[in-house]
Amino acid sequence: MKCIFKTGKTWLPLRFLAMGMMLMGWPVQAEALDVRVHEAPVRTVLAGLARSAGINLVIDDTVDGTVTMELHDVPAEEAIRVLAGSQNLLYRTDGAIAFITAGRAHDQARSCYTWKLHHADPDSVRQAAEAMAGSGHIGYHSDTNALVLHGSAQTAAAVDRLVQSLDVPVRQVSVEIEFLSLQTDAVKDRGISWDWTAMEGGPGHRSFLYTGQLRALESKGKARVLARPHLMAQNGREAQILIGDRIPVLTEHVTDGEVSRTTEYEDAGIKLSFTPRIHEDGSVTAHIRAEVGTPILVPELKAYRITTRRADTDVCMQPGRDLLIGGLISREEINNLRKVPILADIPVLGKLFRYHYTSKKETELVILIRSRAASSSPESVR
Repeated sequence: MKCIFKTGKTWLPLRFLAMGMMLMGWPVQAEALDVRVHEAPVRTVLAGLARSAGINLVIDDTVDGTVTMELHDVPAEEAIRVLAGSQNLLYRTDGAIAFITAGRAHDQARSCYTWKLHHADPDSVRQAAEAMAGSGHIGYHSDTNALVLHGSAQTAAAVDRLVQSLDVPVRQVSVEIEFLSLQTDAVKDRGISWDWTAMEGGPGHRSFLYTGQLRALESKGKARVLARPHLMAQNGREAQILIGDRIPVLTEHVTDGEVSRTTEYEDAGIKLSFTPRIHEDGSVTAHIRAEVGTPILVPELKAYRITTRRADTDVCMQPGRDLLIGGLISREEINNLRKVPILADIPVLGKLFRYHYTSKKETELVILIRSRAASSSPESVR
């Protein structure tokens, strides 16, 4: 057996260090360590690491065996976790006291284990843990955001490692969105066409040309900004925006040959859903669904129907670059009345002084989206 422990420039045998500190009760400041171990008892290594970091550690009598390991410049607590994981040991904390057990003598015995989650959703962690513990043996308590397991120590050790990897701060995406309404004749006059194939490099290249033309239309009154919302979206979670209203829509139901009509309220206006996936390089892959619903009154039914235009896409977005969604054209017919005052109100003859006509109006909705991964500090879970 050979155990060497190094902090700073001092080398000491690990066994003597553990025994000496245990007898003298000297505190040692936690710092990065170099550990060289060759066929050393696991219990001795764990005790020495705990003493070096000032950790209150209880080692179960089921922990045995030897270990060979070489670690450089790692904290003592991290070395304990790595050693426990390599030996399939359960390492858990209860307040200021840590426990390590192998549970080999009680593999069939079941106990209750709990983990207080700091970041992850307990139900999603429970579903992942069921792959190890099986259904019916693990649950969660929503009021305390805790995961509860009724199982063996070996199962608890596996679940503990899973919790350590899943219970981490959730990354977020900052999303800036701009909705613009354009006059279609102005778009045609400037020769704007949403054809990305005509641009070298695809939709992620030189998109500022489109943005510049939109700003020019806005300055001339040919484009109008409808809204500029700004929101945060969690990684993998859908965020939604609705700019509009809820419109009563008449719906018919047929039951046993009888027709009944009910009024249901549906969303009309501009709806956008954004589901991000953050990558290591800071880019964001997003599933985007844009929908424009226009209510149209049906005189015969004395109710509204909603016409919908929708765009659905998955796209990779680089930090700080605009994504443009265009081509959502709205066509609206407007009934107009012109009349001669007083004369148009004369019965029968008044029709000669009234003029009804229908005008058509086309507008195009353009959506600009800019996203970036929000900075988050690496927070320790335990």
